[in-house]
Amino acid sequence: MRNFIPVWAPLVALTTIFWMGVAAAAEAEGFGGEAELGMVTTSGNTNTRSVNAKVRLRYLSGPWRNEGRLEGLRISDGDTVTSERYLASGKSDYRFSPADYVFVTVRYEDDHFSGYDYQLSEAVGYGRRLVDAARVKLDLEIGAGGRHSRETGGRQRDEGILRGAARLGWDISPTARFTEELLVESGESNTYTESISALRVRINSQFALKLSLTVKHNSDVPAGVEHTDSVSAITLVYDF
Repeated sequence: MRNFIPVWAPLVALTTIFWMGVAAAAEAEGFGGEAELGMVTTSGNTNTRSVNAKVRLRYLSGPWRNEGRLEGLRISDGDTVTSERYLASGKSDYRFSPADYVFVTVRYEDDHFSGYDYQLSEAVGYGRRLVDAARVKLDLEIGAGGRHSRETGGRQRDEGILRGAARLGWDISPTARFTEELLVESGESNTYTESISALRVRINSQFALKLSLTVKHNSDVPAGVEHTDSVSAITLVYDF
């Protein structure tokens, strides 16, 4: 019974968010996305293995923009797992002007080494595109919602949160693109911050090489757990 919330709540919320957008514009086209994979294995004096996989889906239709995100990361040293993280999120935007939109979002994370068994959050809010130049796009968002989390082997918490986010896209050249995604979810017991910086270099029309740095920070963690985690990755990206 303890696992009912983390297993079923994100599934129900993601399904609801996706079909909200599809139902609003079921006849429109605009489905796409990207999948990326990075894998490193060493043997000999050291036996390590790391797998980093991500999928992003987009459905654009008129004023609606629907996005889904799935991620998995697993790093092992011999028979010992040193990092394991899974994430699922969904978001729907409704644009009521060229620059302004409202959104609803849900995010579920299971990071075995963060000090939390899971963190589930949902929020609604307002977003605005502050920069809409030919090569640079910048969106800022603010909203509010709730968060449900459980410390590893400890207590469960339910609290209200304020959510802030920013997304920057910069086309450095016809084949290179830099992106920065920043997320802050602040509640009474914990403030979660995530920064994802990435540089994509296109190989051809469908494949690209991506270098990324992800930094996560929890202001409140159990004793013996670091507040900040970072992951550097090189992945191959396939656009579809």
